[in-house]
Amino acid sequence: MLLEISCASDFLCRFLMPSCTPQALDDFKRETVALMQEKYTNHWDPQRPHYGNGYRAITSFGGNVDPLLCKAAEKSSLPMATLQGLIPRDLVLWVEPFTVSFRVGDHGSINTIYDGTRGKVSMKPAAEYSPFQPKVLGGPRPSYAARISPPPSPPNQTVRISHAIPITSPQTKAPVMITPSATPSPPSSSKISVAAH
Repeated sequence: MLLEISCASDFLCRFLMPSCTPQALDDFKRETVALMQEKYTNHWDPQRPHYGNGYRAITSFGGNVDPLLCKAAEKSSLPMATLQGLIPRDLVLWVEPFTVSFRVGDHGSINTIYDGTRGKVSMKPAAEYSPFQPKVLGGPRPSYAARISPPPSPPNQTVRISHAIPITSPQTKAPVMITPSATPSPPSSSKISVAAH
């Protein structure tokens, strides 16, 4: 849990670098790590990594920065205006066992910061969200459609009918037996009369 929290807090601090002193960043990171650790203590299950991911998510929607980050800023004396101005709008940061990932925007792609299953740590946010380009963070961003893969199809299973199914029709006098090997076809020369009402 500590490695994932550390990666997440480092990622958040990168957005604040342009306007904060190293001491302010260290204080903010320390408070963020402590608050995340406190919040996640009973909500961390490596056997079910995605369980509770909504509870652990750090968000910033419509200018409302996550309360956890606001509390960390308050405790570390980081100005709230700095936090709100530099954390990207519509940011979602997921901190899960073995994985830390983020998305910016409703239709943005999900980027992985840390993947413990592959031993990958990537602290490079996408270029368009770089903390060294504040003009991009504060201005409007284009929306891109998300490419969502459909779930895999269920395996092909052959359905076997073990008995015949009797079907009666008003046009036939005797029930027709349908079996898996014999499927009735419609009569080729029959005319259907339609009565007008």
